[in-house]
Amino acid sequence: MSTRGPISSRRRWLASSGFGMLALGAALALGFAHASQSVSRALVAMRTASTIKVKGTASVDLESDQATWCGSVTSRGATLPEAFARLNTGSERLRKFIVEAGFEPGEVTADAVQTATTNSKDAKGHPLARIESYTLTQSIAVRSGKVTAVKALSERVTDLIREGIEIRSGSPVFLLANPDAIKRDLLAEATRNAFDRANTLASGSGSSVGTLQSASQGVIKIMARGQLDSGEYGQDYDTSTIPKTMRAVVSLEYAIER
Repeated sequence: MSTRGPISSRRRWLASSGFGMLALGAALALGFAHASQSVSRALVAMRTASTIKVKGTASVDLESDQATWCGSVTSRGATLPEAFARLNTGSERLRKFIVEAGFEPGEVTADAVQTATTNSKDAKGHPLARIESYTLTQSIAVRSGKVTAVKALSERVTDLIREGIEIRSGSPVFLLANPDAIKRDLLAEATRNAFDRANTLASGSGSSVGTLQSASQGVIKIMARGQLDSGEYGQDYDTSTIPKTMRAVVSLEYAIER
């Protein structure tokens, strides 16, 4: 009596149809994927354990050595020549005021005159074709290394209003003439600071700092003196104050030797 029954027939069918090989391949593939994930996790863990990331900072207090101020004179007249004569008188008086404040004529520049018209209106307020008056405006700017004198000028120039001159004073802008030269030294100091931090952290765990793996420069900010740093956000270059602080941040990654 034959011992081959349905089970033996099913085994022969699996072998002949290749289903067994497919199942074996799937099992191997799943095992390989699991092994790959395990290896990847191990590599990540190894990398995490064998490197250290640190930030380095450096700052220096500075004084602005370049300043710009801009103001404008406005005049009005029933005719264009009348408005221009008044504008010329006001602009010349402003120029004289600037020179009396201690600036050289070469530090003063004037923009082109801007012209605007105002039309007459009828009884219902509708504009008519006839021009009722002319308004002329001229901007005058000062650019100088006398930063404190520029600040004083911006605060005092509106005294000319007492003389009947319609004048507007803008806020002065205080800058650094050559910030790039300072930035290079500051980045070098921030890098040294990061290396010192890495050494402190590594020695605390019985390790030592190895070779540099990666480096990136953060935002270099020029802030008002005493201003709190807002990290990667906020204003990068404050121009409203004379005393400033330049701050640099670098991010470094070092290998750790055990």
